[in-house]
Amino acid sequence: MTYLMITRPDLAHVVYKVSQFMSAPRSTHYAAVLRIIRYLRGTLYRGLFFSINSDYTLYAYSDVEWAGDVNDRKSITGYSVFFGSSLISWKSKKQVIASRSSVESEYRAHVDTTCEVVWLRRLLADFGYQQPHSTPIHCDSKAAIQIAHNDVLYERTKHIELDCHITRHHY
Repeated sequence: MTYLMITRPDLAHVVYKVSQFMSAPRSTHYAAVLRIIRYLRGTLYRGLFFSINSDYTLYAYSDVEWAGDVNDRKSITGYSVFFGSSLISWKSKKQVIASRSSVESEYRAHVDTTCEVVWLRRLLADFGYQQPHSTPIHCDSKAAIQIAHNDVLYERTKHIELDCHITRHHY
């Protein structure tokens, strides 16, 4: 299962969900695993592609499914980071705490993406691929982008103050 999550980002979330029930699987979980295997059989030649003709610039996308888990209403963060045209890092993970608003959960996803981009920039610099320009992080929440640009913390953003400082520092 871990191999599938590393090599097939299209299956990462499904494998994550099925893996939660490994200690006490039921027939529905077994049926889901069989469906995953059938999907794999039909898509053997799909996967990650690393192009040799790439521009070697780093950029990222960030998104969230607000209150996506029906059991505890925690949001699910997702991001993907590209190096040129090649996907090099991605994550789909449940957030640690339940968010009171979609903006809060979008901003937390944005912070996770920012931390990943900072780490990847340092790693690429160690390999000799300095990034001369800033790395764009694409986010579809206008309110989260406004919070990142605004230097003033309001009462509504006080509970995500640490996240605000992290993003502004790297901004």
